[in-house]
Amino acid sequence: MLRKTLIFASMLSPLVLISPLQAAPLIAAPVQSVSQVNPININTADAEQLAYGLTGVGIKRAKDIIELRNQLGQFTDINQLMQVKGIGPRMLDLNKERIVL
Repeated sequence: MLRKTLIFASMLSPLVLISPLQAAPLIAAPVQSVSQVNPININTADAEQLAYGLTGVGIKRAKDIIELRNQLGQFTDINQLMQVKGIGPRMLDLNKERIVL
């Protein structure tokens, strides 16, 4: 009985190793590249557009961006966004491809 079990197990073990190789490859969902994302004009966008279009920006931070924009008249450099509390170099780097003046 033990001998039959060992023979059966030895015949199945190669199948266990081969079957993952024959599995269908996973197909990733298409990712929208930064170049396909609509640019956000930080001098004209409202709070909802800023919050929706910029990574890490919610309504409160978007309103802070608009408040700074009103104080400055308009943004002349995207680095001015770092004057808003909560926006630093990392967040600016995440969004710089989608920000336009």
